[in-house]
Amino acid sequence: MTPKGSSFLYVNRRLQHLFDPLSISWGYEAEHPSHSQFLDYHQMQGTRDYSAFLSVPSAIRFMKENNWDTVSKECRALTQKNAARFCSLLHATPLCPVNDDFIAQLYSVAVKTNEPDKLHDLLYEKYKIQVPVTALDGVSYLRYSIQVFNSDEDLDKLYAALKDIGLDKT
Repeated sequence: MTPKGSSFLYVNRRLQHLFDPLSISWGYEAEHPSHSQFLDYHQMQGTRDYSAFLSVPSAIRFMKENNWDTVSKECRALTQKNAARFCSLLHATPLCPVNDDFIAQLYSVAVKTNEPDKLHDLLYEKYKIQVPVTALDGVSYLRYSIQVFNSDEDLDKLYAALKDIGLDKT
């Protein structure tokens, strides 16, 4: 909902003393400490551009106005509903249990290819599907992500493309 690199950190007041900043900057040893060491430590980061962070309140407001808890729940359900069929197609085992404790709005499945970049490019160029295909420790993974604008039809298109490429036969 906001530009990359923007976020906010909320820490309950009674736990704030346990958190040090990732980047040490102006407020770490403030000459004029404020009422909150937590704010002193985390608020000021030198010359960093804060404009992305200023979009966070609008993003939160948008999510409230558009019942984002329900939207997110529906996206999770679509992600999880399709996990088994992609595992079956690609002869893969789920990396973790397929439930809300482990799977939110994206799902990674092992795919048998020694050339993940070529598979990514083929899916994009031939089928107009943008989906990450990456490798880790010699295993390639395809990761689909579901957002409010995605539907079963989008996953059907990915499924059909993988089948057309012949990944169901490897």
